[in-house]
Amino acid sequence: MLNYFSLTYRDRQVSNWVKVPLIPETSSIRVELSIMPTEKTTNILGTASIPPVLQYLDCSKSMGIDIEVALKNCNFPSALLEDDSARIQGCDFQALLHELIILSNNPLFGLLSAQYVQPGSYVVLGYITMNSRTIKEALEKAMPFEKLVGDMGTTDLSTVKNGLIMTWKCNYTKPEVIPHMVDNVLASWVTYTRWLADRPEQAPKEVWLTRSEPNAEQLTEYLDVFRCPIKFNQPTNSIVLSEEHLALPLRRPDPMLLKTLEQHAQTQLSELTSDNDIVFEVTKAIRDIMRTEPPRKERLAEVLGVSARTLQRKLQTANSSYQELLDKVRQESAEYYLAYTQLPMSEIANHLGFSDTRSFHRSFKLWSDTTPGDFRTQQQNTDTSTSTDYDQSN
Repeated sequence: MLNYFSLTYRDRQVSNWVKVPLIPETSSIRVELSIMPTEKTTNILGTASIPPVLQYLDCSKSMGIDIEVALKNCNFPSALLEDDSARIQGCDFQALLHELIILSNNPLFGLLSAQYVQPGSYVVLGYITMNSRTIKEALEKAMPFEKLVGDMGTTDLSTVKNGLIMTWKCNYTKPEVIPHMVDNVLASWVTYTRWLADRPEQAPKEVWLTRSEPNAEQLTEYLDVFRCPIKFNQPTNSIVLSEEHLALPLRRPDPMLLKTLEQHAQTQLSELTSDNDIVFEVTKAIRDIMRTEPPRKERLAEVLGVSARTLQRKLQTANSSYQELLDKVRQESAEYYLAYTQLPMSEIANHLGFSDTRSFHRSFKLWSDTTPGDFRTQQQNTDTSTSTDYDQSN
């Protein structure tokens, strides 16, 4: 594999290529480099199956996006798209999504892509849900095998009074990609379960999103998709389901086939898990721990079931370290909070495990060569410009 660097284009980082200066009044830059491969590269985004990639591509085609151009722009291994059983690197999937988002010039790209969901989008999980008896059983049976679809994120199911909360945590890192992927995942699941239960009018009790509230026109689109109250600036991205919703019977339950599918999924998961990348597992664990407490090395080792010394040795073997991965997760999380939420600096610093706001400012300046405040202003100005361009084109 090649080493990937950062390409800045239209004043934004859009691909894992080389960083080059922008030429004033130039609409595009083409850079071709021959880079010697290194012995080992780290993969912090895991892998993804092909079907969810095809869902985004179907949506892109409907928008008139030239798919071949998009694939070429981000150096995507397009030959793998012909094999539904293949898996791609998470960094390749994220780069493609970023390119499609830019080419769509549509702040609702992720939300709109949900209408292209189908059972095959969830690989074997789709067929497990199809043979379940109720919405609740479909969730409980499918979620343990979520990794088979990809490492894009993880789902938590929390039982509450009179229902259940399904929370999805995105593992991808680009601030521009995360809200689109969250919209896709939540809206796809709502759309798919309507089909499963043959209840096109069915809606969740509520939907929670961490992103800021969109403008009135975009909010109408969200309400058309979810058909329920939507709360923005929330701590999690979640769907709240009532007991009545969870108890809805599905089209064609088949307990015997369901058992066979679960065994097949378990075999696939075992084969996949045996090849896990320690860098990805550590990065994911840091993100999970950071949501509730400071991600100290000792706590990280405990979660992963190894000693701190063993963890350090495994990371060294992978040419990485705890501090390197912690800094990367902190930077990516900080960029997301600054770009897509209105959280105050003190709260962001606390979320990321910093002792005070000053430490957060100092670290962010080292990571990004700019202050948190300047970064937030720049991102908000860029998002406003993109939204205006989209509104004018429609």
